[in-house]
Amino acid sequence: TQWLTENSWRYGFIQRYPKGTEEITGYSWHPWHYRFVGEAVAGSIFSLGITLEEYLSLFYSDEAQVVYDRD
Repeated sequence: TQWLTENSWRYGFIQRYPKGTEEITGYSWHPWHYRFVGEAVAGSIFSLGITLEEYLSLFYSDEAQVVYDRD
């Protein structure tokens, strides 16, 4: 499992419910639960050291805004 923890992101997978993130994910640690999110997203989540919920909140939260300039 050590190899999987260190390398799964290279193939587009993240550990869905990492240890110590119960308050964020709402689920206890599941060392066997991996989710495919694509290589780019998995790389970002891995390098930032965050959960999928935290990653998604960067784009889909009350604070997130998209500003369009139509000129």
